[in-house]
Amino acid sequence: MSDNSRVRVSIVGVVIVALFSSLVARLWFLQMGPEQKLRAEAIALSTRTVQTESPRGRILDRNGKVLARDRAAWAITLDRTLKRATRDRVLGQLSETLGRPLADLRRRYNSPRQSLLKPAIVALDIDQAKRLAILENQDEYPGVHVELLTVREYPEALKLADPTLAAQVLGYVGEIDREQLKTLTRKGYQAGALIGRDGVEAAYESVLRGVPEIESVQVDPTGKQVGTGTVVQQGSVGNDVSLTIDADLQHAAEVALQTGIDAARTHQDKTPDVAAKGFSLLKAPAGAVLVLDVRDGSVRAMASNPAFAPNGWVGGISQDDFNGLNDPLNHFPLVNRATQGQYAPGSTFKLVSSLAMNTFGIRPYNVYYNDVGKVFIGNDWFYNDKSTSNGSVALAQALTVSSDTYFYTAGDAFWNAWNAGDTARGLGLEQTARDLGFDKKTGIEIDEAPGRIPDPTWKQNFANAYYKTAAEKRDNGRWYPGDEVHLAVGQGDVLVTPLQLANAYAAFANGGALLTPHVGMAIKDGKGHLVRKIAPKPRATVAMDPAVRAQMMLGFKNVVQSGPGRPVGTAYNAFLNFPFASMPGGVAGKTGSAQVARKGPTSEFVSFFPADAPQYVVLAVVEEGGYGADIAAPIVRQVIEHMQNPAAPPTPIPNESGRD
Repeated sequence: MSDNSRVRVSIVGVVIVALFSSLVARLWFLQMGPEQKLRAEAIALSTRTVQTESPRGRILDRNGKVLARDRAAWAITLDRTLKRATRDRVLGQLSETLGRPLADLRRRYNSPRQSLLKPAIVALDIDQAKRLAILENQDEYPGVHVELLTVREYPEALKLADPTLAAQVLGYVGEIDREQLKTLTRKGYQAGALIGRDGVEAAYESVLRGVPEIESVQVDPTGKQVGTGTVVQQGSVGNDVSLTIDADLQHAAEVALQTGIDAARTHQDKTPDVAAKGFSLLKAPAGAVLVLDVRDGSVRAMASNPAFAPNGWVGGISQDDFNGLNDPLNHFPLVNRATQGQYAPGSTFKLVSSLAMNTFGIRPYNVYYNDVGKVFIGNDWFYNDKSTSNGSVALAQALTVSSDTYFYTAGDAFWNAWNAGDTARGLGLEQTARDLGFDKKTGIEIDEAPGRIPDPTWKQNFANAYYKTAAEKRDNGRWYPGDEVHLAVGQGDVLVTPLQLANAYAAFANGGALLTPHVGMAIKDGKGHLVRKIAPKPRATVAMDPAVRAQMMLGFKNVVQSGPGRPVGTAYNAFLNFPFASMPGGVAGKTGSAQVARKGPTSEFVSFFPADAPQYVVLAVVEEGGYGADIAAPIVRQVIEHMQNPAAPPTPIPNESGRD
């Protein structure tokens, strides 16, 4: 073989060896490289984190009574790895053993708000006999576990036999929903976690929620845990929230409100269109009571009726029960009438009108007006209640007897100033209302509505949105004399919440300090140590001429305390034989009976006491409850009586007086 041949053979050999080496390397990579990568991915995919919620903090009243806390409860849970046929059979057995509806067990098992990495909670509060029946026959209940969990309970409600105690204030706890989960996952919430869903439970969620325990676990391809987990975050109990609410006063307010509603339903509806068809009884479907400390804005009691039992959410509420709470026929028990109810304030709004007409020089407090029971303004007659003639009245007397024509004519004077181009003075009534906190939320921690103070801009905007043609928008968007006239007596398009109304009277009572109402008092740790005190928050100062305020104070006192020999106040009968001497200056207040289209009048009364050194505002509102003097004022009296002497029996609701 020649040298050239040897060279060529060597080259071919080298090429062949190189090709085989490349092929072997490629085969090794295809077999081993992806395997290592897939193995790493498999290890990662088999690691899961399991989060266990720690107990929530307690909610306490101002005296340390427990309104809400977590408690231990025996629960039945069911593995999610069971085959469908086995699961259905086991659920059927559990239904018979526990005496629980099968549909309820299935609903809990299938709840999308329970974590898929944990056994599903299908039943709570299982007594010992039933627990033993399952534990002693475990082979018959594959995948079933008996576990000790924590759930919310309401000790003071149980003690007072009042399951709805402070329900709308407390709110409730429920499983986090999908929409909440989208935004709260980054804060550590997982599917199945419990979260405050209303009231204090929601407002102080970040305080009440404990730090969850997080455990890292290994799972096999079926999702079943393999081996023991590793705790990567220790859990801790949430902090407690002490409220300004007094549980005993809260209960008394709720009882008084229910008593007043029951009494209203025995009274005749004297609304003119109803009376023309023959008298019927008042419906009185709902109402609210508030007790507000005028010195710091703290809420001592906040009752709303109808109410609900927060305990109904423990372990999850059924869809039927939830639908019932949102059924119009049940008058929406979830709504807190004290903060979310919006009402025409009626004559209670004369607080605003009295200040405005003096501030803007419409009618000074010492100028008398001859009240003949009716007045012609624009193209209409406007009447006092029952067309009663009150004679010559100045501001104090007009408040005492609730002279509508006195305030109608003041409203007309405001409109004339506006119509003449003096906008600042002409809209002084609206400005005073806003200065007192109307037309916007008060800033309380729990959900509330803003209310509404109508003015020319609002009316035109409403007309533009509601009507279609240019002529309709123009005609219905005009600000007529009647708009201002009705506003002056708290009628027309004005809407206020009971909390706004109580807070405005609190500002008057304390001399002009408009405060932010609050239900939270302090944050404490589990050992009772103070973490943070919730301080009062001043919002604004409302200027009040001392002479004007003195005359208004006299008028408000005489609403309750004037009697024979003087113009009789509208709430005089409601407070007959009340021990006024027990408090400096007695009780002052204002009644209201707001007319509502196609409904009975809203019964309203706002009071403050002691009149000479005010400490508290007490308010009652009853929807379709008739005259303020007949229902709301007696409710307020019962609440004040409890505050003065809790052991004394409440004064019964008197018969109809027929006063505003």
